[in-house]
Amino acid sequence: MPSLVQILLVAPAVFAVARGQGLIVQAQGTAGSPASLGLQVKLGQSDANIINTAEITSNVVNECGRTLLAGNIDVGENTETQLAAKTVTSVTKGGTVDVTIQQVSADGAGPYTCDMDLTSNADGATGQTNLTVTEKDTTGGNITLSVTMPTNMACVGASTGNVCTIRCFNSAAAGPFGGCFAVQQTDVTPNANSPNTITTAQTLAGVEAQVLQNQKDLPAEVKANSEASLTQQGLLAVNALLSSSAGVVAQATSTSSSKASKATKAAGAKAAGAKAAAAKAAAAKAKAGKGQKGARAFTA
Repeated sequence: MPSLVQILLVAPAVFAVARGQGLIVQAQGTAGSPASLGLQVKLGQSDANIINTAEITSNVVNECGRTLLAGNIDVGENTETQLAAKTVTSVTKGGTVDVTIQQVSADGAGPYTCDMDLTSNADGATGQTNLTVTEKDTTGGNITLSVTMPTNMACVGASTGNVCTIRCFNSAAAGPFGGCFAVQQTDVTPNANSPNTITTAQTLAGVEAQVLQNQKDLPAEVKANSEASLTQQGLLAVNALLSSSAGVVAQATSTSSSKASKATKAAGAKAAGAKAAAAKAAAAKAKAGKGQKGARAFTA
């Protein structure tokens, strides 16, 4: 009988034909500033970033989705890593960012939609600011997008207090594919971020629902982590959650397609409630294995 690790490793293999497409190669803002890299994606290693609204709404992954090689994208951690590595581009109000996307196949083709989380990591499935996108060029297997920053932009995220997260994604049925990258605003007074200044919206119903889902998912998480190596845990954790929450994700997908307006409102409430349950969820998942990056632990 195959182990859980063997079973879960089949899931990423199914998407092998989709790997490498729709990946963000880099994003260049103000001339002379460094280029941003896609959060968590591993270029040149057959990776892909899936940003599926149903998975985000169901709180299986965070707002930037998941990569095939590493699972859920911890937006806060990846942003801080890139700030330290000086791979975050600078932006100003009304400026533009040129985004290079690796197409590979039809599933990586546009058109692409881009939006912005002004807090860097708090909007969940909805709430982002829509951005104006122009496709400038498609050559050499790459797509170049020109993304315009809002004229009233005020980035307040990350430890620096002036970072936004931008998501770009297409509508491919196998994905959607795309990715996220951080930008650092230079024409704004940085926000003073600390646990005491970051507010968390929450509802009792959202918190209770999330706790119940966490309890349901925990056995699968524990088994996956017990059989995985440290480097596999992030990937296998998301696969286990996708399997455990299959019904929830399917329901979210159906709701999104048949009742879009209600799904949008519910997604915002659930994402807000999930933040309030983050500490409890993270503590429970930590028991499953050291080094686990739980999809349910949102970082403000």
